[in-house]
Amino acid sequence: MKTHFDCITCMINGLISLFKQGLIEEKYHETVIKEVLTYYANIDYSESPLLTNRNLHRVIRKIANNPDPYKKLKDNMNKEAVKYCEKYRDLVLESDNPLDKALRLAVAGNIIDFGPGHSIEIEKTIEKILNKDFAVDDSLELFNDIKKAKNILYLGDNTGEIVFDKLFLEVIGRSDITFVVRNSPILNDATMEDVKLFGIDKLVKVMTNGDNAPGTLLEHTSPEFKEIFDKADLIISKGQGNFEGLSEFKGKNIYFLLMIKCHIVAEDLGLKKGDYIVKSALKSKDFAVK
Repeated sequence: MKTHFDCITCMINGLISLFKQGLIEEKYHETVIKEVLTYYANIDYSESPLLTNRNLHRVIRKIANNPDPYKKLKDNMNKEAVKYCEKYRDLVLESDNPLDKALRLAVAGNIIDFGPGHSIEIEKTIEKILNKDFAVDDSLELFNDIKKAKNILYLGDNTGEIVFDKLFLEVIGRSDITFVVRNSPILNDATMEDVKLFGIDKLVKVMTNGDNAPGTLLEHTSPEFKEIFDKADLIISKGQGNFEGLSEFKGKNIYFLLMIKCHIVAEDLGLKKGDYIVKSALKSKDFAVK
């Protein structure tokens, strides 16, 4: 996926949001905004917005002398996610189809995002997804592939959200799955700190992808991650960021689980912003962002 002009507006709004919430000290505001605008004046628009966003936040963190501007927000959201996951846990485990219900909660968890113009209504989203069809639903194929797969790679996305991923992993019931997060903080994406906080490392294998783009840019990931990626015969990819990085990747059995949060992605997929999908990359030849 290439960087669109609308991506710039979105990213700038995200920066202004940091300012307004007091997450970057005021004394750094002018310098940060000038450096960011200078950066945007020279970017290559053929590159992925994931790469653009990664580099942008490296500039912000360096100037503001803050390795994780979203830390406070992430800590609060982790607490909220745990509360709602526990509330619905029995409903999942005692249902006639725990795997389906756990998947639905995992997808609902993708509502957790600090992007501009995006509201986080966890309980409302859970109730909606528990009682409504996905806009694209390849979940039966996913469940069958989980049974058959020998090497499963699960690409995590955001803090808070991974609490619901953990419940899905518990219901799947396989300790040989590899769960992956970012190498270091970027936006509200999950890192190994979050993985250990929730005990996912005691449930399945865990690792980072060696990069801190807000999605999976395979060419920028570590050799260790590339090796696991190549060996995987099933990849469960959470979130729009991972989708943006892997939507055009050919030849892998990838299932994308996400809420569509961007009108550009929605238009290219022929869907609507706010739609939830469980989609096999192999099932539809035209399922690729242009």
